[in-house]
Amino acid sequence: MSPSIPARRLVAAGVAAAAALAVTVAPEATATSAAPGAPNAVAKKLLSPLSVDVTAKDAVVYSANFAGTLYLKKPGKKAEVIFQSAKQREVGAIAVDRTGAWFVHGATLMRRTWKGERSAVANLGKFEKAENPDGDVTYGAPTVSEECASQFPTGEGTLPPQYEGIVESHPYGTAAVGRQAYVADAAGNTILRVGRNGSVESVAVLPPIPVEITAEVAEGLGFPECSVGHDYNFEPVPTDVEMGPDGLLYVTSLPGGPEDGTVPGGVFTVDPASGEVAEVASGLVSATGLDVAPNGDVYVSELFAGKITRIPAGGGEPSTYLEVPLPAAVEIKGRHLYTTENVLTGLSGEPGDVPAGKVVRYKR
Repeated sequence: MSPSIPARRLVAAGVAAAAALAVTVAPEATATSAAPGAPNAVAKKLLSPLSVDVTAKDAVVYSANFAGTLYLKKPGKKAEVIFQSAKQREVGAIAVDRTGAWFVHGATLMRRTWKGERSAVANLGKFEKAENPDGDVTYGAPTVSEECASQFPTGEGTLPPQYEGIVESHPYGTAAVGRQAYVADAAGNTILRVGRNGSVESVAVLPPIPVEITAEVAEGLGFPECSVGHDYNFEPVPTDVEMGPDGLLYVTSLPGGPEDGTVPGGVFTVDPASGEVAEVASGLVSATGLDVAPNGDVYVSELFAGKITRIPAGGGEPSTYLEVPLPAAVEIKGRHLYTTENVLTGLSGEPGDVPAGKVVRYKR
């Protein structure tokens, strides 16, 4: 049974419908205790800047995802467009290394060298169609009876009672490691490894996120009363991936459900050798980006919570590091933290709603 794409894929599916709601969250940046100092805007007036990375020489590569534009800003220089989609496809999922930048154009993983040479490395949509790594995973409420399942709502924006992983790809985050890239495919629920020669393999499928269907949850999602007491297994929706100093991949999860905390987002680690998955933190709201500091601390952007959260190395209680409006991407470079803010402005089509996305640098 193929489900419709619900509103929970606001970011993962590139849906802009919640922009009007989103702009009411965290109107101004506010530093908390032990937080960074005053912000320094690297770029302004951007449409959906959902991805950013920084080179060893402090050049910033950032995207305007829904405009299909990739920018490079070198220190002391004006920003230049280094890629523009001619097909009006989304551009993002940036990861830089010594010789160039990885990024995604639609469902294709691209690479651009610092000399300006550009190539399409791998069609990840084609890989998903051929392999569908989560095709044997059951989502939904597998323990409800057939009679109960027949009472679930149907139609646009609803969640079906049960279904297996469908063929769907939306690569959303990348990490550059050596001569390869790891990709968080938000719609495929997988972490992929891609070589520069175009080889693609699935490293891990993130586990479903089980949530008990209480009377309140059932009412909010339109589930029938007979479902109360069962678990609903939501899709994990990985949104970013980074390599930590311990050699593990760290992955943010924005689970496929309401973006109000009902379905907890979180952070997982993935062993790139074995594919073993372990949970680091849960209870996050719309976790869309992360990075890992050299000491192992994990910084996570919580889009609709309007904050950057710090998770101590080795796990522990997450704490608010910085309150910012609508953050998406987070990158640590030396003594600085980079984030993108106001990322959903300019999408509603309402008068006065203009693109106000920014790339901002904070001193840690």
